[in-house]
This record gives sequence, structure tokens and C-alpha cells, in this order.
Amino acid sequence: LRVPVSPRLRVPASPRLRVSASPRPRVSSSHKLRYLRKMAADHRGMGLEGKNVVVLGVADESSLAWAIAKRFAEHGARVFIGYQQKFFSRVRLLLLQNPGVTGDRCDVEKDEELTNFFTRFQDNPLDVLVHAIAFAPNELFTEPASDCGAEAFCRSLTISAHSLCKVVRFAKPNLREWGSVITLTYQASERAEASYGLMGVSKSALESAVRYLALELGTKKIRVNALSPGPIETVAATGIMGAFLRNPEALERQRARAFQEAIETAQAENHPDPLAVASAAWKHFQHLCAKRCAIEETVSKEDVADSALFLGSDYSRKITGQIIHIDCGLSTANAV
Repeated sequence: LRVPVSPRLRVPASPRLRVSASPRPRVSSSHKLRYLRKMAADHRGMGLEGKNVVVLGVADESSLAWAIAKRFAEHGARVFIGYQQKFFSRVRLLLLQNPGVTGDRCDVEKDEELTNFFTRFQDNPLDVLVHAIAFAPNELFTEPASDCGAEAFCRSLTISAHSLCKVVRFAKPNLREWGSVITLTYQASERAEASYGLMGVSKSALESAVRYLALELGTKKIRVNALSPGPIETVAATGIMGAFLRNPEALERQRARAFQEAIETAQAENHPDPLAVASAAWKHFQHLCAKRCAIEETVSKEDVADSALFLGSDYSRKITGQIIHIDCGLSTANAV
């Protein structure tokens, strides 16, 4: 069979389509400004908007705990603070001035207060828990280690270290997956510091507890870390300085030479009362420390609060069991 070959079909070429470029849509300046503001807000907030944050250990406006609470509130978090009843008159003023922050009694030595405080999060779990609690009798700072009594030493360990474990026990049923637990420590946990005495042992115990709690809570994807700031002026810090002012023999006995130099400088300035001398001496101590740092600057409460924001945000979700120093390099450059 012969199949006739059909002539090749010729399809006339279609004219080239010309697509004219559509004009770029005009964006009003007000819309652009709203977009930039939103981007800035998103960046500033670090994704903390609407998160539930508890900060324990607020005593007054100078507290590191309060600086952290304020910073979280500024970034859109719902902040709840816990305080001892003896500090209520000071804390009440802070709450009145900052309506975005709420608070309630939460003494870590009273199980009933811990239960009442954390019950409120049963239906709306916690995202961030900040433990900023520590205590030691004056003798732990001013007396030789071998002369410190067991009662004072145990009380310091109980409040400064074990309280983190206790707080986590009450909070963990209401801690959200990928939550964050943060505590505060100090470099005297790693090396003996003459002016810190056996309180340094309590901080060592606290840091060890951080590692074990990280291991425990890791199964729930909850991280546990500690911030270790350089010297910062707080009520507790000036209290330590005041203890040495009242016991000048301890300065020589404890070999607290940096404290001694700071106190002598402050005393030469003719301050009106012992509290003013202690505050001035602490500032001199801060500057002495700064001179020994890699970055010759003092550390502020705001510096610590910013680091707490990072540990509370999702940007730190794979960091746990760590001690993060905010001390301008003091812990690695030279000991005080």
C-alpha cells in the first residue's frame, strides 16, 4: 500500500506578542511607614509577645529581677512577679506604676504560697520562669570558711540553690513545651573570691542544679540556664559592702583587697551616712573590676535583662544547661 504523503502544512507565524510592562503599584508613604513600624516591632519583640513570664525575687526597683520583668513587659510578654510579703510596700508602688505587670506573694520557703502562685497557670501554661532568689547571712561573707556555722551555711544553700529545684517542682506541671527556666549566679562559683566567702559555694551548687534540671526537663523540651553577671549595684550588693563596713577587721582577714580599696576611697569622700558610703564603695568596686576586664566597662541591670530576653526567646531553644557570663570578660580576664 502506498500512503500519499500530505504536503507540509505551513502555519503562518503569529505576530510577536508584545507585553507592555505594567506600572509598579504605588505604595503610599503611610502604608510604608506602618510596614516599617511593624517590622521594627517584630524585631524588637523577639517573638515574646503574649508569652507568660514569671519572675521571682523582686524586692524593689533596684532588683535585677525587676529589670528583667520590665524588659519582658516592654517586649509584649504577660509578666507575673513573685515577692516576699516583707517587700510588699515597695513592690506595690512598682505594680501601680507598671499596670502591665501583675504580682502576688511567693515565698519559696512556704509551700502554700508556691501552690497558690502557680495554680493560675493551669489553663494558660508558662513560657518563661525566672528565678532571681538568693540569701546568705553576713557571716558567710565576712568570716573564714572554717568558722562559718552549719545553720547559716545550710540556710544559704536552701534559699540560694535548692529553691530553684523547689520552684521548678511547683511550676513544671504548668510549663509549656519549649519553655525556658533562667536563674542568676555569680563568678565566685567558679573561683574563690575573697569578698564573697562561702556564698560562692551556694552559687556552685546552684549551677550544678542547673545542669541536672536541664537533664530532667530536657525530655519535655524545656531548657534551663543561668546568667552570671559581673558586679551590679543592688540592695543585696550594698548589703555585702555594709557587712564589711561594720566589720573592718574582716577586710584584712578575708584578704578582700579590692573591697578594702573601694571602702577607703568612699570613706575619704565624706558621705553623709553608712548606706551612702556602702553605695559609693560598691561603685568604686565596680570600676576596679572594670579595669581588669577585656572590655573595660561596668555591667548594668539592663545588660542582664537583655540576655534574659534572649534565653526566654525561641532564638535560644537549643541552649540548655549553660552558664552565660555577662561580665565584659571579667571571668576570663582576671579574678578580683
